[in-house]
Amino acid sequence: MTISGLIPAVHTPLNASGELNLEIVEQQAQRCVETECGGVYVAGTTGECHSLSPDERLTLFQRWGEVVKGTDLSLICHVGDNSMPVAKALAAASQAAGADAIASMAPCFFRPDSIDGLLPYLKEISSAAPETPFYFYDIPVMTHVEVSMIELLERAKTEFPNLAGLKFTNGNLMDLQTLLRVDPERYNILFGFDEMLSAAWLYGVRGAVGSTYNHFAKLYNAIVAAVEAGDNSRVQKMQNLSVEIIRAFQKPGFAAASKEAMAFFGVDCGTVRSPLQPLSDPQRTELRQTLESLGAMDWA
Repeated sequence: MTISGLIPAVHTPLNASGELNLEIVEQQAQRCVETECGGVYVAGTTGECHSLSPDERLTLFQRWGEVVKGTDLSLICHVGDNSMPVAKALAAASQAAGADAIASMAPCFFRPDSIDGLLPYLKEISSAAPETPFYFYDIPVMTHVEVSMIELLERAKTEFPNLAGLKFTNGNLMDLQTLLRVDPERYNILFGFDEMLSAAWLYGVRGAVGSTYNHFAKLYNAIVAAVEAGDNSRVQKMQNLSVEIIRAFQKPGFAAASKEAMAFFGVDCGTVRSPLQPLSDPQRTELRQTLESLGAMDWA
């Protein structure tokens, strides 16, 4: 199955005690359906993956598997971890939960410095879920693993047959254009920068994973439609709005602002876990006022 469309990188909902609030998952999924998203990306960076215990991630995958069953939403579970046994256990649990794909970023403590180090790591994780397509989550800004994705795809043709593609959270648009030409019948490139979606779509990307699709999928679907219609002035206007929304989230801290803003849209995902810091009341008020002044709330 080719995963396509907007794929919100969903937040991990927590209650006032800081524990998983699984009741919110159904609301998250319903919002994704109502805003015409193509799937969900669970327990990635936006989902605070490395702030969750293995048991919490496993429970989260199981719940999402239950909730998306019978919908058109694709389920991608992020299983990357610095511990190989944990990553493999999560991969197996994802497959059992009915995930359409699993993904893993590179380890971020002991880091591979070449494809020779990265490929065996990814293959070992994938071996725990051999029936499930595998995506490498390239996010060098967080992992500090900077190796050639072009080389990864070329070598995986013979060395890693279960690799289905990339979640490419990387601003190198020149590499993106090349990646889209490496065996396009096999590899699916999911783009990971919301603020550059229009450029990626123009190049040929047809699936994208992002944080602000949770809030503003209507805006981004309109961007996609304008790109496909060749309405460049509308594309520019709406993509500029996306940039301003992201800057508004970045001001108090993107992770916390993105998560807490979900309450503005009736889906209260709670606060963030330490070391991330929640927004203060004045910051929360300022964020809402900024989004309203931008006209962003009209796209909710």
